[in-house]
Amino acid sequence: MAEEGSTSSADQLADVFGGESHLNAMHADAKRMLADAKAGRWAVDEETGSHLRRAVTQMQDRMSDLTLRINRLQQAPRFGNDEYAKRASAHFLTAMDSDDQSLVRVFLAAQDMLASLGQAIEIAISKYDASDDAAVQALHTFKDQELR
Repeated sequence: MAEEGSTSSADQLADVFGGESHLNAMHADAKRMLADAKAGRWAVDEETGSHLRRAVTQMQDRMSDLTLRINRLQQAPRFGNDEYAKRASAHFLTAMDSDDQSLVRVFLAAQDMLASLGQAIEIAISKYDASDDAAVQALHTFKDQELR
């Protein structure tokens, strides 16, 4: 609900992730990565995973600092009790949390994307470790057969 030519807070938040369309694509990619990791189609070694984990955690920490402010935006401000103040308060609330382009929804989508990405990384690391263990076991089996 920004004026024409101005940049809304939601746009600014989305711009941190490269813009709204990029944030939406990242959200879809994170969900796909999570599904792929759960299905065993994506794995990552501990070293690489730790770098990815750190980047996600840093961004989540930054966003956590804003959570209290975002929670306040989900409450109608107390402008007064007269009819105009009530309408202005309702309008403000609608502007902050009414559709996918409003600040609160963009913030929540970004948080969800980071949570999915973090979970995908953890699963991908565990899948890599499991596949590495399985490969070691298979090699030991071949080695044991060779000694016979």
